[in-house]
Amino acid sequence: MKIKQYPSGLRLVVNYKNDLDIVSFRIFVNAASKDEKSNEYGIAHFIEHMFFKSTQNHSYQELSSLFDELGTQKNAYTGTHNTCYYFKSLKNVFEQSLNLFAEMFFNNTFDNKEIANEKKVILEEYKMGNDDTQKKCILNAYKTLFYDTELEHDVIGTPKHIKSFTADMLKEFKTKHYLPNKIVISVSGNIKLKEVEKLLKKYFSPLFDGEYNNNFLPAEHIEASPKTQFVFQQKDNEQSVVYILTDLGKQTNKQMYVYDLLFAILGYGMSSKFYNIIRGEKALVYNIDADTTSVGSNYFAEIMFATSNSKVCEALTSVLDILKDVSLGNITEEELEKSKNKYVAGMIYSNETNSGISMRNGADLITENKIESQKQIIEQIREVKLNQVIESAKDFYNQQNYVVSCIGNCPRSQIMCYKH
Repeated sequence: MKIKQYPSGLRLVVNYKNDLDIVSFRIFVNAASKDEKSNEYGIAHFIEHMFFKSTQNHSYQELSSLFDELGTQKNAYTGTHNTCYYFKSLKNVFEQSLNLFAEMFFNNTFDNKEIANEKKVILEEYKMGNDDTQKKCILNAYKTLFYDTELEHDVIGTPKHIKSFTADMLKEFKTKHYLPNKIVISVSGNIKLKEVEKLLKKYFSPLFDGEYNNNFLPAEHIEASPKTQFVFQQKDNEQSVVYILTDLGKQTNKQMYVYDLLFAILGYGMSSKFYNIIRGEKALVYNIDADTTSVGSNYFAEIMFATSNSKVCEALTSVLDILKDVSLGNITEEELEKSKNKYVAGMIYSNETNSGISMRNGADLITENKIESQKQIIEQIREVKLNQVIESAKDFYNQQNYVVSCIGNCPRSQIMCYKH
């Protein structure tokens, strides 16, 4: 793996992997919903959609046809902190794919007719998200935990915002935020750094122009609303969906690895405590997930399940009982070792493909300006001690900064069963 930073501030990471003639290419832009003003909610996501529209040289139909002729797969996504554009191609058509991708990145026309049409598409996406009970349940939790901060609003925006965007607004946001020093390019596959550099300077030359402030500024930790909160939304479903989001505060990578292992013990796999007891013994759920996640420099723990409307309180009480049990030290060395093995194997599996490698490398570099090697991470995982995991379990059980979000047809009082 090679990492390079240029005078313009552009950062490049290339992972040479020659087992297959495939190349995965990603552009990460440190511009997303966190950067939007109150009249711009959803604009970063809208720009991501327009990326695939007509350029000065080709209509969007022609571009799609050209990529299909090459067999190249392309896509993009927008988050709270970054926007990512990516493609995967065979090595022998990588340069052609890169040329087309550069054309889309720099030469979008922001055609008014296409903007008007894409508004309709995104409004349909908005409706689809509203009908997705799990997604809506998660969004309600984040809105509550991060009320009155830049993380409160949905990445897609609101119908009012979506309808308001103009070509000038889109161009202004892109010009302001799509700067070389806010961009990371991550490449993995059968291609070396020198060849990538040569092609980037040929097709992405504007990113090498000028000199910007190269001082990396990590994402700011955003303070969540400091109290326990319950959010309920009535919906006539046969099951209620429950999502528990807990703010873990500021954590180092080493501390997060301890939490990762704790939640692997709790909810990763069919031998986990939640799965064994809440599904296996009590048959309250079909599935229950527990994991850690991050948004910028904010770290969270999340627990999610769906159960019959009449069983919400029983399931939440069971979750609490298990959390209390582990906080009292009821975790064995065997359970910790098993969680380490699952974690390490999962990480290695995710690095099995060029897409997984380019994703992880780019995400780490745009967020932290460094990339821990697989070997470094495994060493830190193996060093975690049982007493550290138990201490984290105690801290988590005593945590009061969480939101219980529920959508379903149960009495609202049922979600009040979950109190640390």
